[in-house]
Amino acid sequence: MGGHSHGPPKVPDYRIYKVEDCPQLVKTQRMLAQHGLKDPWLRNEVWRYPPASQHPYNTLKVVYFRKFKLGLALAGLTILGEKVYHHFYPEEHHH
Repeated sequence: MGGHSHGPPKVPDYRIYKVEDCPQLVKTQRMLAQHGLKDPWLRNEVWRYPPASQHPYNTLKVVYFRKFKLGLALAGLTILGEKVYHHFYPEEHHH
């Protein structure tokens, strides 16, 4: 539908995801083992958890401060644009 095709997306190799790299899933695996159960699809959930070596502040920084400068600049431009607009086209009524 008019899009530019660059081929199918690259799927990472399944062997890079290891349950042993994620403490939360290791705990889940142990709890299942206590009941004699095993989840063969647990490896598919590893991508949801950040690496154990990553500090929580880094995750916060990535999530909340990504594009923060751009957002701040756009907010400033919006305020400046409103001030200029109201300078040349003042409101007729006051509240």
